[in-house]
Amino acid sequence: MAGILEDIHPAPRSLWDLENELRSAAQNAIFLRNDEAKKHMEEARRHYREALQAIKGGASEAPKSTVPPASETDLDDKV
Repeated sequence: MAGILEDIHPAPRSLWDLENELRSAAQNAIFLRNDEAKKHMEEARRHYREALQAIKGGASEAPKSTVPPASETDLDDKV
């Protein structure tokens, strides 16, 4: 499974790690292992921040549209 995760975009990979950390935190909280649950929550927060950064970075790398936005004067000429 690790090979698959290395090949995907950082955002889904961070979300995958986030899910696993949240699951571990919930399991530890059920069994009253508060220190371990807190550690997993900190890791989940880190993965969440990594996912957001990857998504924001991907948005800035997206290709720009070559079609200029229509202005109001363009619309008036066609009506």
